[in-house]
Amino acid sequence: MMEPGTDTSQSRLEVHQAGDASHVREHAHERVREGVTMALYISLSLLAVLVALPSSLDPGTAASPALTIFLTSVGLILAHTLAFRLSTRLVDHGRLSRANLELLGAQLAGGLAVTAVAVIPVLLIGGPSGVRVAELLLLAFIAVVGYAAARSVPLSRPRALIYVAITVVFTLGVLWVKNLVHH
Repeated sequence: MMEPGTDTSQSRLEVHQAGDASHVREHAHERVREGVTMALYISLSLLAVLVALPSSLDPGTAASPALTIFLTSVGLILAHTLAFRLSTRLVDHGRLSRANLELLGAQLAGGLAVTAVAVIPVLLIGGPSGVRVAELLLLAFIAVVGYAAARSVPLSRPRALIYVAITVVFTLGVLWVKNLVHH
């Protein structure tokens, strides 16, 4: 109950502002999640591409590994963009809201960042060594996200490291399954 003389409009404004701040935090949280999800998806997909590349890479061949990685990633990002826009319009009755465009932007940023992480070592180092560095960087990214996720629970450092080890084993299992197609 409010004390006599208390301004109820001020109280309502404070409640409304608190709700707005909560909504802004939730939307920012959602953007981060979407960006990280896309980065993880592209990382896993590019790892599968990298593992499937022939072991005898010649940087001068017509189908350079960097170009293969780049085009694969851009193709995945474009396919995801199309799927996101179609599903968003379906769910939101034809509208593509600013909030949804921000989510798509976060996804694109995550996908493009991982693309750069995968392509740059292949361009700079070249050959099988560049591909190995790219593989390790992508796997490290997945492991770091796994560690951060485990510590957010919170788990102790040893348990978080066990979680990371399990995540890496599952990642290698995914790569093994995807690589079965190429044999």
